[in-house]
Amino acid sequence: MSIFATGAPLVKFALGKSKYAKQQFSLATLTEVTDALKALPSDISTKYQLRALRKAAKPGQEALRRQVANITEVTGNLLASVAKVERKYTNNRARLPIGVVVIGFRRPVNTKSQKMATPAFVGGSVLKGPNRAYHSHLVEFGTRPRMPGKNKIKSRRRVVLGGRIRTLYEREKKSTTGRGILSSFNTRGPFSHTGSTYSGGRGAYPKDFIASGPVRGATPRRPLGKAFQQSRGQMQSILDTEMRKALVKAMREYQKRFGDLG
Repeated sequence: MSIFATGAPLVKFALGKSKYAKQQFSLATLTEVTDALKALPSDISTKYQLRALRKAAKPGQEALRRQVANITEVTGNLLASVAKVERKYTNNRARLPIGVVVIGFRRPVNTKSQKMATPAFVGGSVLKGPNRAYHSHLVEFGTRPRMPGKNKIKSRRRVVLGGRIRTLYEREKKSTTGRGILSSFNTRGPFSHTGSTYSGGRGAYPKDFIASGPVRGATPRRPLGKAFQQSRGQMQSILDTEMRKALVKAMREYQKRFGDLG
């Protein structure tokens, strides 16, 4: 959610990364408030914008944590990565102060915190920590059905595309039917076989670990989308109230610093 003095949405929901994020929904601006904030110095304007945004963003962050907590945890990495980030900008055409609060999953790029990650399973290579939400897009959007095994080039042909000669390959998947794949043996540690199950609370053998033939896709869980739908009304109401309070406080600070607006 953000304060855009040029008329863009105050609260919006988008999925994706950076400039490639696709907007799904937005709420209208508070024109009279943002018009008044334009006249204030950047430091005063963004200071009070962010105060209002923090309060409005809280229900959204709490809703996201609830949605993630409702999903069966394996490592807890997704829940640990739920975060709120604040930014101040003036890099727009009008050079106007903009406060931004983003709610979502923390990007797994912090080298220091990655080094502090600990093994999620004894003997496995999977780690757990607050910056390891590599799978967030899989949880949100799900996966397609797939066939375990290696791709084999069946045929190839040369074609002209866009004025250039290219090679097109026809591939086929070499089926694993008849020879199972222990999908998570290395990453989640050795299994201890006891009767018909493997110990460690990781499911029944062989159905949970052996891939044979087609593998069904994962169902989209939509924690971000559901959290936004649940909290957007509350965020809008809080933002409306808090932005009006923020404007009053910002005007007072300006008057203390510079005198009347004239």
